[in-house]
Amino acid sequence: MEEKLQKGKDWFSAQGWTPFPFQVEAWQNLWNNYHGIVNAPTGSGKTYSLLIPILLEAPAIKKTKGPKAIWITPIRALAKEIELSANRAAKDLQPTWRIGVRSGDTSTRERAKQKEQPPDFLITTPESLHLLISQKGYAEYFADLRTIVIDEWHELMGSKRGVMMELALSRLKTISPHLRIWGISATIGNMEQSMQILLGNFFTEQKIKVVKANIQKQIEIVSIFPDEVERMPW
Repeated sequence: MEEKLQKGKDWFSAQGWTPFPFQVEAWQNLWNNYHGIVNAPTGSGKTYSLLIPILLEAPAIKKTKGPKAIWITPIRALAKEIELSANRAAKDLQPTWRIGVRSGDTSTRERAKQKEQPPDFLITTPESLHLLISQKGYAEYFADLRTIVIDEWHELMGSKRGVMMELALSRLKTISPHLRIWGISATIGNMEQSMQILLGNFFTEQKIKVVKANIQKQIEIVSIFPDEVERMPW
């Protein structure tokens, strides 16, 4: 683990960054096969708190017939941002990995290609994940899935899409024996309840961690008015 930890810190240093303590904590917990939630403010680096350990662990994972990791984003606009971050890190940490995106905008041709040659790291939505689970041979496709990350968990929890995600996770648990489940959220009021909904039966049976960022963000409010206010309709 120490070697992987140093590689992660070295990569951050090469970008001119220093990892926050919560990011390092998340790396270590994932490598120790914990499930959990990363709770940190927007813009603090939540993505890299789970992306880096997934990539650095990869050399120990044999070649598979499906994705090694899946990143769920409920907001399609975020998929591109996650893809850019994943490609940026994978280029240095796991250059042989293919990063793929599957959503409602993905072409039929690209979907067929992803089925024949699955990406190692798949970024998708709850709906697209359900479509994959409904396909023939899905059990073999997901058999070696190691990690699934549900981004913006607070956006899904308590909604119909959240229930879809719970159902998908319950199925994946039975066909992916080494699966680790992690959620990411900036704002969650009831952490224990959100963990229980995310993990289901894993909540009492498995190792669980809540990784919280101790970051105090400064907020500056600047009011902007036009030069000629009287032209406004009100």
